[in-house]
Amino acid sequence: MQGPSRRQVMLATVFAAAPLPGWAAAVPLRLTFLHVNDVYEIGPVRGQGGFGQLATLLKQARAENPHSITTFGGDTLSPSVMSGLTKGSQMIDLFNAVGVDYAVWGNHEFDYGPELASQRIGESKFPWLGANVLGKDGKPFGGGVATATRKVGDYTIGFLGILTPDTTVLSSPGPDVSFPDIITTAKQAVEALKAEGANILVALTHLGIAQDRQLAQSVKGLHLVLGGHDHDPIMFYENNVLIFKAGYDSHYLGVVELEISSRDTKDGPVIAVLPSWEVRPTAGVEPDPDIQGKVDAFNKALDDALGVVIGTTSVELDSQRGAVRTEETTMGDLIADGLRWGVSGAQIAIINGGGIRGDRLIAAGTQLTRKDILAELPFGNVAVLLELTGAEIRAALENGVSQVQDVAGRFPQVSGLAFVFDPAKPAGSRVVSVTVDGKPLDDAAVYRVATNDYMAGGGDGYAAFTKGKVLIDASAARLMATVVMDYVTAMKTVSPKVDGRIRRVSA
Repeated sequence: MQGPSRRQVMLATVFAAAPLPGWAAAVPLRLTFLHVNDVYEIGPVRGQGGFGQLATLLKQARAENPHSITTFGGDTLSPSVMSGLTKGSQMIDLFNAVGVDYAVWGNHEFDYGPELASQRIGESKFPWLGANVLGKDGKPFGGGVATATRKVGDYTIGFLGILTPDTTVLSSPGPDVSFPDIITTAKQAVEALKAEGANILVALTHLGIAQDRQLAQSVKGLHLVLGGHDHDPIMFYENNVLIFKAGYDSHYLGVVELEISSRDTKDGPVIAVLPSWEVRPTAGVEPDPDIQGKVDAFNKALDDALGVVIGTTSVELDSQRGAVRTEETTMGDLIADGLRWGVSGAQIAIINGGGIRGDRLIAAGTQLTRKDILAELPFGNVAVLLELTGAEIRAALENGVSQVQDVAGRFPQVSGLAFVFDPAKPAGSRVVSVTVDGKPLDDAAVYRVATNDYMAGGGDGYAAFTKGKVLIDASAARLMATVVMDYVTAMKTVSPKVDGRIRRVSA
């Protein structure tokens, strides 16, 4: 079941395993979970979302049931224009203000590195759960916790947090943060929570829906999975466990109610849980004035810093998600050209289309501001320079087009080279030809390649980049967005044209 249904009630009662010996039948309880996940923007975008609007819905829902718990499903420190400058400090401020009770790590919490992630966790007034987010010492990383419990009425609610192990590729956690197997870790966490007396078990996860379903199938004792990572509102019933996600950017507040009761059996009291759920849209909601005041102050500071015009585009710039991840685009050309121009000694530039986040068309004649560039490059990556062989460049391009059918973010936007690929061929053998300055790529020759520090570290599957010699590392590099801003400023008028540097073999 999937989609923003107003309300759906399960017809089946879910029975937990028998509670601890000696535990008496308890008074029935209606417990409400208020859930959001993957929140990057602080105000409404196209009329949806916004912390002010979310705060209003939270206050209304809490008034309906004093037994309410507010949860967050991860991903907030990045990416956004604002977070590119603040490194996500405003997100922690606002989540503190609206009142989150428990959060799970998301992969984007590591976009600015592990030290910054730990700092932001320390600024939070709520715990971050990460049973499989471990530091070098094998303990929960950065001030996070593996599990937590809360007594509500006669019941003890146990929480555990699980983050996708793909974070090692999707973000920048560094070599000292590990993400052990999700099933093994979750089973251990459930047993630990039961030993603490928890009789209602909730997993906060930042996983793809397939992994969430596997979790519900494989880990006995769970009653509810409140998730993130997917950006669609999803309600799935798997193995008598409700899996629930609320979309992204607080377009919706997810409301899950558990009707909890117990009954006596010959083997002792057994808990029954009947879930229901609802998604409440933030569109059209009057914002809470106190929270909106904080949002307005953050936005004014951003506008003051970024509203300066730096140049003009004479052509339409295309950064639409489906384009930058599958084909050459004008925005991809502009950014790659700017990177090659701004990194001293670079012959070639290769960037991942998934790092271009504007998802829009900018009309010809538009005056470009710093804010426009940061909207396209919000991650805070820096521009590094590598020395790579032609064979390593070819391998990198093969990786870049290996998942083009899935519109994967690893798709390359390039400058200084041209290549042809055939998506009908097997992944790993799709690149038909590559030229540099009009000459065939020499596998044995050495080239200087500008890219971002994320890809240089093997991000998005670019393992080939880790084999090269680093000429400019992250400590000596400039912010990639700044390099592109400087390029636009120097050019005054930019006119990138799709020139065939990326071509697809026609079927």
